Amino acid sequence: MRGTLKQRWSLDEIFHGGSESSEFKHFLMKLEEDISKEIATTIESKELKSISGFERWIEQMDRIQELSNRLLEATHFVGCLESENVEDEKAIILSEKVRGISTQFEIVINDFEQTLVHIPDDIWEQLLQLEQIKPIAYPLHEKREKAKKKLPIVQEKLIQDLSINGYHAWVNLYNSVTGKTKIVLEEEGRSKCLSFGQAYNILHSSVNQHTRTNLVNALNDAGEKVAETCAAALNNIAGFRLQVYKHRGLASDSILTEPLRYNRMSQTTLDSMWEAINHSKPVITSYLERKAHLLGVEKMNWFDIYTPIGKVTKTYTYEEAAEMILTEFNSFSPKLADYTKRAFLEGWIDSENRDTKASRGFSSRFPLTKQSRIFMNFQGTPNNLAILAHELGHSFHQGIISNDVPPFAQQYTMAVSETASTFAETIILNAMIKDISDEHEKLLLLEAKIQSALSYLIGVQGRFIFEKDFYEIRKKRVVGVDELNHLTAEAQKYAFNESLASYNDFSWIWNRHFYFTDKPFYNFPYTFGFLFSQGIYANALQDGSSFEKTYIHLLRDTGRMTAEQLAFHHLGFDLTKQEFWEKAIHVVLQDIKDFLALTEKLDLVCCNVRVGRK
Repeated sequence: MRGTLKQRWSLDEIFHGGSESSEFKHFLMKLEEDISKEIATTIESKELKSISGFERWIEQMDRIQELSNRLLEATHFVGCLESENVEDEKAIILSEKVRGISTQFEIVINDFEQTLVHIPDDIWEQLLQLEQIKPIAYPLHEKREKAKKKLPIVQEKLIQDLSINGYHAWVNLYNSVTGKTKIVLEEEGRSKCLSFGQAYNILHSSVNQHTRTNLVNALNDAGEKVAETCAAALNNIAGFRLQVYKHRGLASDSILTEPLRYNRMSQTTLDSMWEAINHSKPVITSYLERKAHLLGVEKMNWFDIYTPIGKVTKTYTYEEAAEMILTEFNSFSPKLADYTKRAFLEGWIDSENRDTKASRGFSSRFPLTKQSRIFMNFQGTPNNLAILAHELGHSFHQGIISNDVPPFAQQYTMAVSETASTFAETIILNAMIKDISDEHEKLLLLEAKIQSALSYLIGVQGRFIFEKDFYEIRKKRVVGVDELNHLTAEAQKYAFNESLASYNDFSWIWNRHFYFTDKPFYNFPYTFGFLFSQGIYANALQDGSSFEKTYIHLLRDTGRMTAEQLAFHHLGFDLTKQEFWEKAIHVVLQDIKDFLALTEKLDLVCCNVRVGRK
């Protein structure tokens, strides 16, 4: 790939004019109008008593699917606007507008799902056999079962209406407060304002202990300033959700009932995954102990985990990163490489490092335009390259399901949504390690891969435990800042096997997934996706050129199977068995063993402390 690549995306192909787009405003007006018409459309129960009376119902279903794609186009457009410039007030106003329209659309969905409940079982079975229904049979059945557990439609509509200025408003407040918060780094008499994303990039790459300490102090100072506001947002989001569960008769159920249903996976699968991780803790702890020894301390602080072992010398230009990603993707899937090349050349990626950007990385799909947009801060580090590959993996998955899959079957879960991304990330991390001949550089990249894996395994486990414990307390009362800090530290202690000297008390503030109102417990899916992708990667190495076809079929089916069905149907994996998860984790444990062997072999200088074999 020759020439200089653009590092700022173009949104004009989606809607011209950004947050001032008249085209987008007209689009929203028409969308809102059509949703209002659909709300006024009613199908009488008597029309659902025989298979011959379903013509109007099928027409409505097709309209609803079309509306869902239009709404997704709008939602992702305003999300991109807000992220590319957190100071864009017009984008924030548009986001609130779209959220309101989305809430109105939920009324349409609720009405539609209620019609499913009134269909007699024998007619339902006949419906699922119709050719136009078969491709979406699974999501339709899922919607029917979900509707059976909901409140009467009038009450569900009231919940949706109240959520606009209640439930979802807290998310807007959280995003606004944290998005505008600057991390002020004081060094050598100078102040430098950083976004949260920029601060964590430095924390993940700097070997200067003084800089790292100052940065952590700056993060803590920023956290203290917004803690009360974020605690209010978190408590009220959780409180609203719990009240809805209560009125739907789910109060006595596990707090994980909805997240597991949402992710189309069983409690047995989740438990097997965590048990396998817990069994791996002795090897993981040996890595943490060795890392502490290399840093010259008895135990590391939480932020020491990311300190590179040695001086970071390997960096990549954006063009070098693109070339490596394309080459390595092509060795596994030419279609993945072709798609990725289009993303680079057509300006789908905003990778420029600037302080007005949001801190998060993401990929957003536009089902009407048949494109994606990818967002991150690229600073040339190996970690940045891995993140870029991760988001491109998301984008490829989104491209597969946007082509010929009906909208209802495009709605895959969080758990499988992290599969294509972590698979792509694994390809690049392994390639970087393989291509380096210098053993010191190889050690740096090997550790970067281990750190990424531990983020999915141990870091996410800590967040999962925190959120689970928080919700149990929130059922009874509001949880204050000090207690949130304590819950965070205790959860991290368990996850890290008490092998650190300190823990990141304020991580509950900066982890935006706790504040999502559309997806409960957005944490364990990352672990699932990572480990599932390791199994897929092993299959890819084994199957060679035949892998691409299997992989694309798997991605295409992610919106119409349970996690267990998907894994068994396409790959023969049994996710309910701990054996699968242990085999997947084995890859990580082997990396740790290679790290331990290499650090014994090499004579290292890390943070001015000479270490190695005595």
